[in-house]
Amino acid sequence: MDLPVVVGVDGSEAGLAAVDWAAREALLRGRPLRVLHALPLMPHLLPSWSTGARSGEDVLHEARHVLAVRHPHVESRTEEVHDAVTSALVAASEDAELLVIGARGSGGFRELRVGSTALHVAARAGCPTVLLPVDGPGPEPREEVIVGVDARRPAEAALDFAFAAAERYGLALRAVHAGAVPPAERSGQAWRGETALLTRALLPWRAARRGVEVVEDTEYAVPGRVLTEASAKARLLVLGRRSAGRAGALGPVVHAVLHHAGCPVAVVPEG
Repeated sequence: MDLPVVVGVDGSEAGLAAVDWAAREALLRGRPLRVLHALPLMPHLLPSWSTGARSGEDVLHEARHVLAVRHPHVESRTEEVHDAVTSALVAASEDAELLVIGARGSGGFRELRVGSTALHVAARAGCPTVLLPVDGPGPEPREEVIVGVDARRPAEAALDFAFAAAERYGLALRAVHAGAVPPAERSGQAWRGETALLTRALLPWRAARRGVEVVEDTEYAVPGRVLTEASAKARLLVLGRRSAGRAGALGPVVHAVLHHAGCPVAVVPEG
């Protein structure tokens, strides 16, 4: 059975942008698209419920219109489930190849760049989750895929995902290994050692996908800042999510990138 690409919609512009992005991704992957809208059983009892809220059928009708006009060749289905949004999306991720959501939906305030729903789902989803930034891509060329790499403990699932994405898009892959290093340790030998670690970590994936051009980038700087700056010219930024530690916790690097990235960010669970 072909696992679908799942996209969550809530009636917001961000939700429609997610449908558009997810449909293009589904077509590239040769996968069906599942458009999901979640509605609690008694939404009027929720503090955030508005008497002017749109019906689920209206939300899904709008998504179907986007698909019919922009992506008529994508096999798709729309579905409304009665459940909390976070629960519905996490449950859907267990039977999906990819989950796509806006970093911020219809709730929250204008300056908020990533909402609580997106953070909750990214920390718990059973499949890779792509979060689309609040602001659309600027005029800069999007010529590469970026993957954040801890060269001492590489996240294998994230590397698999990033190499496959670069191959699918026909773009170069920039592998970024960054860390804040004390000035006393910033010798040429230390630099060469970090670069060698990154080269060694990437060898299996380079061998498996020889057609992917790889740029190795070792930086002596805060990882979140390096990755955020690099995202301004990236089509996609890929980060791993460790299963160890507190359940449902995202690391500081993932948090920083999700709040400031200038491109879609894929959070890929290990294991």
